[in-house]
Amino acid sequence: MAEYGKTARDVAPAVVVVGRQFTVPYAVNLTLTSTGGLFSPNDLYKVKDANSDVVFKVKGFFFSSRCLLLNAAGNPLLTMKPKAFSWHETWRVFRGDSTNSKDLLFSVRKHKIFQWKDNFDVVLATNTDQAARCDFKIISRSKKCTICIGQTDEIIAQMHRKTAFFARDKLEITVNPNEDFAFIVSLIVILEEMEANRHQSSAEGLVSEPSHSCGFMPLRRQQRVEDINNMYEHDMEQ
Repeated sequence: MAEYGKTARDVAPAVVVVGRQFTVPYAVNLTLTSTGGLFSPNDLYKVKDANSDVVFKVKGFFFSSRCLLLNAAGNPLLTMKPKAFSWHETWRVFRGDSTNSKDLLFSVRKHKIFQWKDNFDVVLATNTDQAARCDFKIISRSKKCTICIGQTDEIIAQMHRKTAFFARDKLEITVNPNEDFAFIVSLIVILEEMEANRHQSSAEGLVSEPSHSCGFMPLRRQQRVEDINNMYEHDMEQ
């Protein structure tokens, strides 16, 4: 269950969704990169702090869209799973490695079924009023993502995508003081997985419309392209 702690925010006290150990009284800078490849498909992402120390890892599963957020020691913190047959592209997040409804922490869904820009609502499991406003909102614009409190403009975290010609993209995440940075990382991972699923569906001809967050290739898609290029170069050298 979410807890409330001290904060310098103007709108509401900070919410601890994952754990109080993931809140600190200063801004946290993190970097998310893709780690998976043809020979390690279950390793999806890693998250490092400003000292380049691994803070989180994200692992996937064969034949499943479910993924786990792990701490540096490899212990499961969250299970992130898309809801089947959801018009809102809803993802549900559970505590630990559970997918039991009693362990549900929050859900992420598109603000509207049909929307030109990627806006998402985050609803905590403790918010049982279906008509109530969201607890957080995500505004995704191409290479930038902003996370705010509810329907306000109070920013608690931001993500910027750093692109390079000869290297994979990096997602640079800044989390405000006293905010749950494990919670923020899980939101960024879900957005990236949504984008990867859209690209895969487009490649397979399952959807005709392009991704709304155009202008970049998801990290996991970049990893697959890089692996194929490396295999091609290796074959050419033989």
